[in-house]
Amino acid sequence: MGLVRSIAVVVAAAVGLGLGGPAASASGPEYYLALGDSLSVGVQAGAGRTDQGYTDRLHAALKARNPRLELVKLGCPGETTSTMLKGGICRYAAGSQIEAAEAFLKAHAGRVRYVTLDIGANDTNGCLPGGGVDAGCAVRGVGSLVANLPQITARLRLAGGGTPTYAAMNYYNPGLASWVSGGKAAALASIPVVDAFNAYEHGVYLAAGFRVADVNGAFAGHDFTEVKAPPYGAVPLGVARICAWTYQCGNGDGHATPAGYQEIANAFLKVVPTMSAERAGVPGTA
Repeated sequence: MGLVRSIAVVVAAAVGLGLGGPAASASGPEYYLALGDSLSVGVQAGAGRTDQGYTDRLHAALKARNPRLELVKLGCPGETTSTMLKGGICRYAAGSQIEAAEAFLKAHAGRVRYVTLDIGANDTNGCLPGGGVDAGCAVRGVGSLVANLPQITARLRLAGGGTPTYAAMNYYNPGLASWVSGGKAAALASIPVVDAFNAYEHGVYLAAGFRVADVNGAFAGHDFTEVKAPPYGAVPLGVARICAWTYQCGNGDGHATPAGYQEIANAFLKVVPTMSAERAGVPGTA
């Protein structure tokens, strides 16, 4: 049985056994649990963690429909899939981010309405030096991702059961910024690398019952329609959005700007149902 298929079986069993705990009562707080790397805690260039990230913006939109919804951010800047499982970067009383998430989900069974996740980019961070590909780095990073991501999604589903809506995201492509510094070939070469990475994550997330926000699509990662993007002149739309929605073109920092975080939140809102939609039985989009 393949790894992705195996994870689907585990998830189905967990839901079928009713491991989600009791349904939330009509009073008291409910929770949105945000997990992942630096994007999940709103890191911006020169500012560190902020309250302007996509999870904050997504929470604000969801809270407008459910005033009892509280945001809990357990993400860790620099987190890889390995450190999310084993710890080593951020400190958690439970030991690691996944263990902290499991503890929270179990302690608040039936009250966690949403779980979001972005993880994996740091597994292969630094594997595209100077626009080339460090093959050894890529093999190690992909190996970690393949071994760890299915464990992460399975453990979250087992701990949270069927009550929460689970959603994850694919990644935008900061490599497109090479276009404005004379590296058009490097920018083009980055596209299939990011596509392969995103495709693997997408499959794992869907197998585990996660909805997937198409952030790379929102950032127009494949759109080469020429637009004007001062001060860079005429560039492809995907390049213009990377320059406007991240700090990559200006100072080599791939974190999102406030505008970029809003676009990520908007991508999540397309697949995460509001409270009113859920209660009316309106299905979300995978």
